[in-house]
Amino acid sequence: MSLTGALNTASSGLRTTQTLSSVAADNVANALTPGYTRRSVSVVSTVTGQHGVTIADIRRDVDASLQRMSRLETGKMVRYQVLDEGLSRYTAFLGQPGDGTSPADKFSAFQNSLTTLVNLPSSHGAQAGAVLSAEELAQSVRGAATSLGTTLSEVDMEMRYEVADLNQALYQLKDLNAKRQAFEPGTAGAADMGEKIDGLLDQISGIVDTRVSFSSTGSVSVYTIGGAALIEGQTVQDVTFNPGDGTLMAGQQDITPFKDGVRGLQHGSLAGLSELKRSVIPKFNAQLDEYARGLIQSFESSDTSLAPGDAGLFTDNGAAFDPLNLTGLASRLQVNEKVSLNGDAEVWRMRDGLSATAEGPASDSTQIAAFVSGFNAAMGASANTGIATSVTLQDFAAEMTTSQSTERVRAQNNFSAAKTAAEMVNGTRSNAEGVNIDDEMQRLMLIEQSYAANSRVLTTVSNMIDTLIAAV
Repeated sequence: MSLTGALNTASSGLRTTQTLSSVAADNVANALTPGYTRRSVSVVSTVTGQHGVTIADIRRDVDASLQRMSRLETGKMVRYQVLDEGLSRYTAFLGQPGDGTSPADKFSAFQNSLTTLVNLPSSHGAQAGAVLSAEELAQSVRGAATSLGTTLSEVDMEMRYEVADLNQALYQLKDLNAKRQAFEPGTAGAADMGEKIDGLLDQISGIVDTRVSFSSTGSVSVYTIGGAALIEGQTVQDVTFNPGDGTLMAGQQDITPFKDGVRGLQHGSLAGLSELKRSVIPKFNAQLDEYARGLIQSFESSDTSLAPGDAGLFTDNGAAFDPLNLTGLASRLQVNEKVSLNGDAEVWRMRDGLSATAEGPASDSTQIAAFVSGFNAAMGASANTGIATSVTLQDFAAEMTTSQSTERVRAQNNFSAAKTAAEMVNGTRSNAEGVNIDDEMQRLMLIEQSYAANSRVLTTVSNMIDTLIAAV
């Protein structure tokens, strides 16, 4: 080898060791950076003319299979996490059977007060106690409806935020697709672009389930599992949300989760929020409205003093039950002002009937007994409540509370299982793609030795040139 060839080879070696040391240093510096993927250098020696050239190709040590699994399991986990968190806030207010605060317990207290009144029909205290228990029952139903309405408002707000975050990430991907073209594959710049793109894809997978593809130029396209395009190169399909019916669109394509005839989203936060909005909360609302209907109709049908159109003990904001105005009835449930302690407080009507023209015999408990017997009539609940039509008014509140609590427990269990699976896959991915400090330090020692060897060659060549010059 000529002196010039040796000099070029050593110089190329020094440039390679510079790249190797820079990559190793970046790995060490980012060892604790979330989402950082270890980088390595592929060194290839070629011959150009009469001289050897060393090429250092920087690559991110990505495991594509683990990436896909990680994003899928993360999407599942986030979906069930959203369900669990949304239901936990509501069911905490709803209470549990036996805790004294749930509608079931308030109904039991009301039933006991009527039983007491049957035995003491002349007692003003027993009459007032029954009215007070009725007001507490109505208040618990209204409170549950209000809490559920608040949960729905929070879901709508979160869906708007998630859609905004998703669109922002898609447009950031669009920008990165354009910028990536300026970097040669195998360079540090291309690796940085890949890091940013993968970070955005991880973020997106927590919002919607995705399928990712790369073009020959490195441009990324993202689709939902159902096949709807979110971004294709420089074309972004804006995701929109209709809070009225909960519809989600990607451009002109419907991606609403769990919608009949639509290949919608399956996982991610939008899937969980959509399930709350379109399925779980409407079902809970239907149960509350049916319970309010049962209370109103039971006391209307068993009160012999009422004329057609008269309101009974429980009312729709003071009015009798209107079958055409069932939606939201639970939030309007009120005790008749005639007996309400905040109204006329004519509590004797608990004994004689809400539309009685005058007080009847003090010892007559016939009407009270009729009220109590009405508790054993079948509710005939609507099928969309998920509660059997044969359930009586006496048992409906307990069935409703148990059903809603069971829904929350199911979401909690699903979240726990999905979280375990996601942590396992993400841990495996981190081990495969993450940085091992010991390995990097050993690599730096080898790089140092390579640097010293190339430096020694340069020094030797320099001394030989100096000797030749001195000999001339």
